[in-house]
Amino acid sequence: MSARPAAGDFSLTVSPATVTFTATNPDSAAVASGGAGASVSWQSRDGKAGTWSLTVQAGAPGFSNCPTVPIAAVTVFCASAVTNAGRSGNCSPPFALSTLPQVVAGGNQGMTTFSYAVTLSFTLADNWKYIAETSPPCSLSLSYAATVP
Repeated sequence: MSARPAAGDFSLTVSPATVTFTATNPDSAAVASGGAGASVSWQSRDGKAGTWSLTVQAGAPGFSNCPTVPIAAVTVFCASAVTNAGRSGNCSPPFALSTLPQVVAGGNQGMTTFSYAVTLSFTLADNWKYIAETSPPCSLSLSYAATVP
């Protein structure tokens, strides 16, 4: 995953650095969706009132190690969006991942909002539909961008 500042004097911290999914063999294990999570945080030193947002997009049109699995098979969920002083941001509804930036969270901030934390989860759709490798795991590079006032 990569992080790039959009404006102001800040950089994003993303953990973990790569989203991976382990596929199962439908003939030898129960079919289940794969899942992964990530946390994105940043601090801004500008201290202006206005709106903020965080976008996510796939860094490539496909998975490493699993070229037959489309990135649209991954659903992005925002679990939480919080700013300093316990203020909440707004999570976007779940959406299918694409190579275009999509807003995953955002909100309004006051003059004292300087830190942000967004928790995400990613779910890989039904393994029966796609031929995927069980080892090494399917990995996907994601890019994030944040805007602050």
